[in-house]
Amino acid sequence: MPKHPTLLEIETALRTPYHERSTSVLDALKALPDDVDPALAAKAAVSLIGDSDHPSYHPTWLFARTCRRLPVPVIHAVLDLMEADHTPHAFFLREFVRRDLGADALAAEWDAAMQTLLDLQTTYAWGSKQKRAKFQALAAQPRVLQALQTAAVASEKVSLDLLAVLAADASEASLDALIPHVERAVSQQDWELDRLQLLRTHARSTPVMEDLFSRMQALITARQARSPALDLARELGFGEPGAFWFQVHISSPAFNGFPAYRHQVHLSVDSRSANWFSVSVSESNPADLLRSKDTSFDSDEVHRDELGLGPCEPAGFPSWLAAVAERRHTRWNFDQMSLGTSLRGKKRAQLERWLRGQAPGT
Repeated sequence: MPKHPTLLEIETALRTPYHERSTSVLDALKALPDDVDPALAAKAAVSLIGDSDHPSYHPTWLFARTCRRLPVPVIHAVLDLMEADHTPHAFFLREFVRRDLGADALAAEWDAAMQTLLDLQTTYAWGSKQKRAKFQALAAQPRVLQALQTAAVASEKVSLDLLAVLAADASEASLDALIPHVERAVSQQDWELDRLQLLRTHARSTPVMEDLFSRMQALITARQARSPALDLARELGFGEPGAFWFQVHISSPAFNGFPAYRHQVHLSVDSRSANWFSVSVSESNPADLLRSKDTSFDSDEVHRDELGLGPCEPAGFPSWLAAVAERRHTRWNFDQMSLGTSLRGKKRAQLERWLRGQAPGT
């Protein structure tokens, strides 16, 4: 885009179909003129928001980073588009940004809202001082805190960072917003318990908070004690371990002339996790290494089966892996497999033989 684009050039960039977009759309949104079509600009801005259900993706980071300086009519248009949106960021924006403010005050409040979204999506390590400082700073801003409380109450799926702000505050209102999430996790006793237990790192120490975390930890401990992974450990001849886990990554030999592998498989078994058994296989195309086909499943369901492999029982993994090699015309490089496990010594060697499909003692 030119250094000083015309209104026509900006609106042309905003109309670019999503799959054809380049940085010109981002550049246009960062320098919108006051007379731009508000509905057109708002639609382009909202399209930057990603999939909020993705477990490791920051859905509003690009939106917040790009759209801090929107003209006031475009801000109104964005909020109009979000009226029927039930995602946490939409509840937050509707609660925080007061639409009856004058133009300058509204623009400043919008900018503060974008900064809040960015502060909730930093890449600092979870237990870092920087992460703690961000959460405490947000908790110290009454209007920000109130809007986050509203988002937490209105939404079942909320980022851990948002909940960490409530835990850092630990006021009665924040607890009222946080406790329903804990209660759902307690009733389901799934991986959400493990996720919420991480809040302890940033939570203010109060009797109520300590009781919540103690309750969750007791349920996690009880769940681990009855994990099917321990049944698998006994079936494989590893006795009665208090915890049993391993992760293994196995690939086929590298492509000739390419620093990549045709097939890769990852298996995880972990008695400490609600998702105690999971498998994923990928197949790359040497003509297009960026596009691969995948099969993935766990103890509960098949998530994707582009390779048509179907799932397997945990104890039958070695036989299933051998069948995959035959069906996909590949071979597994067991000598280069990466294995991390709670087992040591002879038991680790026994696990390696099992993964290779060898009988005990061979």
